[in-house]
Amino acid sequence: MQQKWNEDMKKDFDIHQGHGNHNGCLCEPEKDGAFLSEWIPRSITESEVIGGTKEPIACNFGDNLPKEMPMLFLGDTKAPLRLGLLLAVKEAGKQNTLVSVYPEHDGAEVRVKITAIHEWAAGVEATLEGEVLDESAREIAFFDTRYALNKGRYKIGKTYVFRLSAFAYSADVLPEENREFRFEGEDAVKHRERCGQEQEYDEAGKPKPVVFRIESAVAFLPKWGPYPDDAEFQSPAFGDVSEFTAFGTDFYRIHVAIARDEEDVVIPLIARKSLFSVAPKTDDPVYGMLWLQGYCPDVESAV
Repeated sequence: MQQKWNEDMKKDFDIHQGHGNHNGCLCEPEKDGAFLSEWIPRSITESEVIGGTKEPIACNFGDNLPKEMPMLFLGDTKAPLRLGLLLAVKEAGKQNTLVSVYPEHDGAEVRVKITAIHEWAAGVEATLEGEVLDESAREIAFFDTRYALNKGRYKIGKTYVFRLSAFAYSADVLPEENREFRFEGEDAVKHRERCGQEQEYDEAGKPKPVVFRIESAVAFLPKWGPYPDDAEFQSPAFGDVSEFTAFGTDFYRIHVAIARDEEDVVIPLIARKSLFSVAPKTDDPVYGMLWLQGYCPDVESAV
């Protein structure tokens, strides 16, 4: 299942959005205060420089900062899940400015053909549009966690390898009673007629129902409009489901598909354990709402 964009949807992109909901994926609602007071300062202390711009880049932080500034991206690379810290570098001897904080995870390598770039208002963050699966060109959009490092280097129409992952706003295992739907009676007859199938009847001469099981279905339905990197999803859990703790919160790491054709595009989903009514396991159908993000480790390898 895949929803296509139209031009009106794309015009509504919110350039003034922030990361409140994204950072909210990392902590329980009642722990928001501790996240701000403890984990962000700790991340600043424990992070190292992941990358920086060789030259100043165009930015828009208001009248109190220059219109061009060098940028640094920091994070704790000892763990796959980190807080990314984006800093604007001031003149020598002056304190740098922390301009943005958001989660980043070392995701799965996915080939993405870039079709559009939506810069956020400050000019140092962006949501990218692209296509995955070369033959069927499935459209996705995702937040580029290291856009500031690569600003001006992406070429529309070129294909890059991104490390994509997702964070869950909401998630759960699809209940058993919701894993099938059926056509019965005359609806079953009409469905078989439409599909050119032979009619089937039970011993009493009544049409047998047509039953569909959907636990193996893959659905990825972006919300488009202002926040195209948010999407509703359903996917079976591919491989083992792992558990880990970060930022004082317990998480599941579940591999889910965001596109399917002759091959599956599978990425890790990071979801708080408290979101689930039952513990997910391999092959369970998982559904909910996610935020898609990633980064390109090597822009020069574009094809």
